[in-house]
Amino acid sequence: MAETNVDSKAKSPDYAAPNFDGDFRLLELSLHSPNNVDVVQLNSSSVFQQMEIFEDLFSNVLRGTLTILDSQGLAELFPFIGEETLIMTFFTPGGEGTSLEQNRTSQTSIEETSRQRFKVYDIVEAGTKERTKIYKLFFVSEEYVFNMKKKVSKGYKGREYSFIVEDLMKKINENIKEDFRKKVFIEKTLSMQNVIVPNWTPFQAINFCASRSLSSDIEPTEQKDTTAPPPPRPVGSLFVFYEKLGAGFFYESIESLIVKQKMAGDLPLYQYAPKLAESKSGELAVGFFHVEQFEVDTSFKTLENLGYGLFASKLIAYDPLRMKYDTIKYDYYQKKSNQSIKVDDDTGVEEIKEEPENLTDDSNRVFGDFIATDINPIDKKPNKLISSESEFLGSNDTSIKLSTTTKNHGELFLPSANGSSIGVKSDTFKDPESKQNNVENWLLQREAQVQEFGSIVVKFTVPGNTSKHVGDLIRFEMPTSIPEDDPNINSLEIGHQLYSGNYLISKIRHVITVDSYDMDMEIIKNSFAKRIGGQITEVQNAN
Repeated sequence: MAETNVDSKAKSPDYAAPNFDGDFRLLELSLHSPNNVDVVQLNSSSVFQQMEIFEDLFSNVLRGTLTILDSQGLAELFPFIGEETLIMTFFTPGGEGTSLEQNRTSQTSIEETSRQRFKVYDIVEAGTKERTKIYKLFFVSEEYVFNMKKKVSKGYKGREYSFIVEDLMKKINENIKEDFRKKVFIEKTLSMQNVIVPNWTPFQAINFCASRSLSSDIEPTEQKDTTAPPPPRPVGSLFVFYEKLGAGFFYESIESLIVKQKMAGDLPLYQYAPKLAESKSGELAVGFFHVEQFEVDTSFKTLENLGYGLFASKLIAYDPLRMKYDTIKYDYYQKKSNQSIKVDDDTGVEEIKEEPENLTDDSNRVFGDFIATDINPIDKKPNKLISSESEFLGSNDTSIKLSTTTKNHGELFLPSANGSSIGVKSDTFKDPESKQNNVENWLLQREAQVQEFGSIVVKFTVPGNTSKHVGDLIRFEMPTSIPEDDPNINSLEIGHQLYSGNYLISKIRHVITVDSYDMDMEIIKNSFAKRIGGQITEVQNAN
């Protein structure tokens, strides 16, 4: 069988405007045999039942399932053996879905960005309906298959992690047909590294790089509101490597994700609202972003966060060459240094003396430098998830990490102050090829941020929109339960006092049926919409 097209009733390729919220165009859904000789078209109401595609900010590739109806023995004739290639082209007409003025009208540009190619890796019989069998096909981005087949044993000398990631992705794309090669977006990382990849798959090596990367000192160039102070530069200790549906692969820090989107302008607003009785063309901009039901999955797990080092932690960085160690501390509320300097009259050496700190007094503390989803409009600092007066703060011994360090290995055994070098030249033991692993700058921060983003999770379903992806920053206005006449509330316009505000899309489950397209979204945030009690700032103290 060369090609089978079963009573195709595919939607008309109208690229201009959606007819209703969740409208979509399924132009192609075809299954190709391993030898690419046989092709079966599945975009028919008699065959196609449901398709799910999963995007995940913390997963490297796309995955999904396809449920089909087989009343013609396709499973035997084709046959289905779990080695097929699935090709699909679908999109939401109207571009961003926010305004008909943003519609894309070029068929070529749409198909270039929406055509996807997957590898089927498993097929199960999901049931029988009358004389029709139901099959569920499991598929994954084809890059994952070639990743599994490839092992990398290679050393990188004096290269940034971003360079290594770029090189590894080239090894993946060598096996991909040029027409199906996806774009790769890589954020520049800081400092040169010496890295040995010990017979890992490319994705294993990339994830290793992500766990140790620091964002380069890159500041976004565009800021629409020139009167507002620019947000802080991303510190970039939480890198992720993931795939967006129709957009390609991304290697970037969550900090820069948030900063760049905040600076780009207004964020799309998702609002809780009752179902619209009738969707008119002028209401589409609202309909695509209205939430009928939502679930708040708050999981503060204060004891767990304490143990994992969200509130405070300590790193013992051991230097095996010098046979010494350094202690690095991290605090959720960064401590302002209370130091007094005393100069020894005899030696002229400056001695720095640390003064004891009051852990419950914010006048003596500053906030950490993490990029927060929500900041206070007064002092531009994060609305933290825990009060500065909390008893869970204050001890770095609650979470202790151990790691080797290569700090300053390029300047080993420097001569003493009087010029002596223990019988050798002063530059004998210098190693200009040595590279710092920067463990002091990323380990504690990264682990704390992972815990921080797991505290507030919201799940809801909205009409499908292929222009929305994981990694997008949105606003979500959650309704408040506080009575309108409550005298203690004067900001009901923001909705829920804690859970409204800015969120990062972490997961999307695209659900496509014959006549509908919905998205199950999971969104996360690392700060409250409103400052909680006990979080007193220096600005507020000054007033």
